[in-house]
Amino acid sequence: MGGNLLQDHRHLLNRGKEDELDIFGYKTKGCRRALCIAGYVLSCGVLLLLFYWKPEWDVWANCVPCDLEEADVVLLRTTDEFQKYTRKKVI
Repeated sequence: MGGNLLQDHRHLLNRGKEDELDIFGYKTKGCRRALCIAGYVLSCGVLLLLFYWKPEWDVWANCVPCDLEEADVVLLRTTDEFQKYTRKKVI
């Protein structure tokens, strides 16, 4: 089951094209979210600013990996040498 979860958690979009992306599925957890909000308050917003600059850290702190079908947040990563991350909310 664990191997299947990891396989469904990540997919490659536009394989072999210039705009190729890795997509990762995540599900927000309430207890993690509450701890992050407490961290925002205790750090006077510095943690929030850090998560703005590093969206992958925001997702990793607030969410757990899940199948893409169940995800409420996806993390997109470019496959070029920069590997830039973008966080998107799933509606």
